[in-house]
Amino acid sequence: MTIGNFIRCAIALVFVLVVQVELFSELRIWGVMPELLLGVSIAAAWVAGPDRGAVVGFVAGLLYDLYLPTPLALTALAYVLVAYGVGLISAAVAQSGESSLRRVVSFTAIPIGITLFIVLGELLGEDLYGNGYVTLVIVATIYTMVLMGPIHLLMQWAMGANRNDARAPSRLEMVE
Repeated sequence: MTIGNFIRCAIALVFVLVVQVELFSELRIWGVMPELLLGVSIAAAWVAGPDRGAVVGFVAGLLYDLYLPTPLALTALAYVLVAYGVGLISAAVAQSGESSLRRVVSFTAIPIGITLFIVLGELLGEDLYGNGYVTLVIVATIYTMVLMGPIHLLMQWAMGANRNDARAPSRLEMVE
């Protein structure tokens, strides 16, 4: 990652954090905000692969942890695990059908990330959402998916990738 990519990524993370905690804290649907920073983690992993995606996921989660009244690094742990998994999938997929696969992977990674955050919190003795779990997951997943298109574009810009770079590298095969 070049210094320019690092700076763009930092700008994108701070921008999304501010939008998350300032704008979307007022734009709740049934009391639920979208998980934009989880979306950033997923998009970064899709664009840059498991290693850099996990780093972005960890930093995004840690930044969000500074605003949440939960144990420090709880969100970071959930985001890094989800981002790494998405990055592994992105590195393994073929170039055909990537657009639809990106939607499916993003759509399933969001509730997995939210659930992982809640389960990890419960293991640490935090009662995070109580009885509103199902509503939270459904609404947050749909709300975040609506915003994943711009989030993917933002992370492609931040990571210095264009649409073709986001694809898995071609396998080189030995020719006899």
